[in-house]
Amino acid sequence: MATVTQLTNPALTVDAVDYSDQCTSAEVKTSAEAQDITAFGVTSRVYGAGLLSNEITATLFISYGAAEVETNLSALVGTTFDVLVGKAAGVAAADNPIYTLTGCYLEEFTPIKGSVGEMSTCDLTFKGGVLTRAIV
Repeated sequence: MATVTQLTNPALTVDAVDYSDQCTSAEVKTSAEAQDITAFGVTSRVYGAGLLSNEITATLFISYGAAEVETNLSALVGTTFDVLVGKAAGVAAADNPIYTLTGCYLEEFTPIKGSVGEMSTCDLTFKGGVLTRAIV
């Protein structure tokens, strides 16, 4: 079963760069593949956990220029790096868990997306890697 955490005021760090001031939403999701481990003589299916799938999605306002969203994220497409998401900025604690996705992958990035009268944003999906939760 998947566990989803939706944050209302997230703190987001991608490849050691803090994007909290440009992040409008973030979601951390983990799931385990169901593996059929039913043996002869059992009258109902039995499942065990297979491989984990971990994912962090985020929406950022796009900014342009040296060391800004578009420049930094364009360079990360097709590479692996770490992403951290917290309920809020600050130190990890029981009331502020920090999730780290180590060795995740950015498959695609849309550097220009906008409509008349709207702020330009980008939707990001960081896939794979090992998800850890820190509360201390």
